[in-house]
Amino acid sequence: MRATRIAILALILSGALAAVGSAMTSIAADVHIGPSGRAAVGLGFFYDDLAPYGHWVQSASYGWVWSPRVRRAHWRPYLYGHWVWTDWGWTWASDEPYGWACYHYGRWVDDADYGWEWIPGDQWGPSWVSWRASDDYVGWAPLPPGGFDVSVASASFVFVPERRFLAPRVASFVAPFGQANAIFPRTRNFTNYQLSNNRVFNAGVPVDRIQRAIGRPVPRFQVADQSFAQRHQTRIAQNRVAMFRPQVQKARNVAPPTARPLARRSVLTAAAAAPLRANRAARNQQVANQQRATQQAQVLRQNRLQSHGQQIASQRRFGQQGQAMSQNRLQNHGQQIASQRRFGQQGQAMRQNRLQNHGQQIASQRRLGQQGQAMRQNRLQNHGQQIASQRRLGQQGQAMRQNRLQNHGQQIASQRRLGQQGHQQSQMMRQNHPQNRVQQVRPERQLRRQGPQPQRMAMAQPRPQREMRPRFQQGGPQRMMAQPRPQRQGPPPQRMMAQQRPQRPQPQANPNRGRGGPQGQRQNRNRPPG
Repeated sequence: MRATRIAILALILSGALAAVGSAMTSIAADVHIGPSGRAAVGLGFFYDDLAPYGHWVQSASYGWVWSPRVRRAHWRPYLYGHWVWTDWGWTWASDEPYGWACYHYGRWVDDADYGWEWIPGDQWGPSWVSWRASDDYVGWAPLPPGGFDVSVASASFVFVPERRFLAPRVASFVAPFGQANAIFPRTRNFTNYQLSNNRVFNAGVPVDRIQRAIGRPVPRFQVADQSFAQRHQTRIAQNRVAMFRPQVQKARNVAPPTARPLARRSVLTAAAAAPLRANRAARNQQVANQQRATQQAQVLRQNRLQSHGQQIASQRRFGQQGQAMSQNRLQNHGQQIASQRRFGQQGQAMRQNRLQNHGQQIASQRRLGQQGQAMRQNRLQNHGQQIASQRRLGQQGQAMRQNRLQNHGQQIASQRRLGQQGHQQSQMMRQNHPQNRVQQVRPERQLRRQGPQPQRMAMAQPRPQREMRPRFQQGGPQRMMAQPRPQRQGPPPQRMMAQQRPQRPQPQANPNRGRGGPQGQRQNRNRPPG
C-alpha cells in the first residue's frame, strides 16, 4: 500500500516537472536577439510569463489586461521595492517577481470590479508614475493610459516622509492610506519626464531636495541589462542596477491568452470572475470601512489635537502669564539687586568718604599735631628766647642796678661832701657875731614890702635835703652801704642852719589868693620869720 502511494506521487511529480519544463521551453522560445543586440520579445511573452502571478481579463476599454493575484487589501503598484537614482532618472527596483514587466512597461488603472489592472506596453522606462511633494512628504502614483499630464486621484498616491524616501523597504514608512486625501492638498506636482532619442528620463522630485532632506549625497547608479533566467529579481551591485529589459516587438497577429496553452489557465472567465467581484466588493467595502474609520479617527485626532491645542494654548497663556510674572519677579529682583547694589555702592561710597574724611581728619590731626609740635617748638624757642631775653634783661637790669647803686653811692658821697661843706659853713657862721643876723633881717623886710627880689631869692642858700636810706637786696650794694655812719661834730646841720639862716623875704600877697586878703597879709607881716 505504501509502495503504491509512493509510485503515484512519483508519477505526479514527473508529470508536473514535464509540464514545467515544456512551459519553460515554450516561454524561452518567444525570446530572441533583436537587431540592436538586446533581447527581444513579443506581446505574447507577457501573456505567458505573467500567467502564474495573476489573471488575464478582457476589458472593453483596453483589451487584455492583467490583474495580480494578491491578498492584501491595500495593495497597489510601486509599493514593495525602493527608489534608486540612475542615469535614467528615478528608477523603481521592485521586490516582486513580475516587477520587470509591470513597472517598466505599460500603464495601470484601478478597476471598480477587479481592482488594479496592468495594461501591457512596448516602451521601457525607469518608472511610470506621477510625482507630488510637500514640505514633509513625497508621493507617487501609477500613471494611467495617456500622456504624462493626466490627473490622478488622491487615493492612488503613496506618501512617505521625505527623509525616508530612499529607504530599502519604503513600504514600511508609508503614511496611512486614509491620510492621503489630507496630505494631497498640501502637495504640488513634480511630474517631469524628458524624452530624448527614444529614451525616457524620469526627473521627478529634484535630487538636491532629497539630499537636503536626508542630509547626505544621493548615490548614482547605472542601469545594466540582465539575462532572461534572472528576470524575476533586480540585482544591485556597486554602482550598477541590473534588470531584464527586453525590446518588445509590435506584431499584429498575436495569439490572445485564450489561445495560448500557458496563459489559458490564467484567463478569468465569467464564472471565475463572480467570486473575484465579490471579493473585490468585500475588499472595497473593507477599504471604505477602513477609510471611514480612518476619517473618524482622523476627526477624533483633530478634535483631540484641537482640544490639545487649546490646552496647549491655555498652558501657553498660563505659561506666558507665569513667564510674565517670573519676568516681573526677575525684574523686581533685578531692581532690588540693582537698588541693593546702589545702596551697597552708596554705602561703599559713604565708607570711602568716611575713610577719606577719617584720613583727612587723621591728616589734619597730623598736620595739627605737626603744627602743634611746631608751635610747641616755636613756643619753646620763644620761651627760650624770652628766657634769654629775660636773662639779658636781668643782666641789663643788674647792670642798671649796679649803675644806679654806683650813681646812688656817688650821690651819697656828693651829699656827704655837701654836708661837710655846710657843716664847715655853719661853723664859720657860728664864729661870727650873732648881731649880724639882726642887721641882715631888716633890709630883707624892706625888700619884702617893696616886692619880691629874685636875686635875693636866688642868693638864698638851698635847704639841705633829708638823707634817705635806700633799700637794697641782699648782695653787694648792702655790703657796700653797710659802712658805719661818721659821727657828726657839733650841732646838727638843720638846727645850725635854722640859727644862722637869714630870713627869707616874703613875696607880695595876691588879694585874690591866699586866705583873708589884707588881713592875711597883716597876719603874715606880724608872723615872725623863720
